[in-house]
Amino acid sequence: MFFGDILSSKIDITRMNSPKPNQLFEQIAQIQRMERGKLSIMCETSEGTHFKLQAWENGKNLSRHVSSDQAPAVQEAIDGYHKFQDLTEQYAQQVIDRTRAELAVRSKKKKYHLRPKSSWPKTRKSSS
Repeated sequence: MFFGDILSSKIDITRMNSPKPNQLFEQIAQIQRMERGKLSIMCETSEGTHFKLQAWENGKNLSRHVSSDQAPAVQEAIDGYHKFQDLTEQYAQQVIDRTRAELAVRSKKKKYHLRPKSSWPKTRKSSS
């Protein structure tokens, strides 16, 4: 077995294990909540933990306070957004791979037509 055979078999296994586009869309549709940004602890007091959510929106870093009772739901929404990004990246990669494969097949089938050589002799242009 050659290295190329091993490499191609690994690629085929990876493609077989990746979800189909309609499965990706189904998984995306199941995401009920999304939020961009990062949730971090602002401070911890005797009253509890205070959180802030930071996110880039319209070219600006926006920050907002998140109460301790809302923090788990906000984190779940952030995780939902990350899952959305991952699934859409998988879909994009599948389309890119398919497009490249189609283009490769077309380029192998493409026939180049060379112009027939002229029967007229070449003439040199004068340098004057």
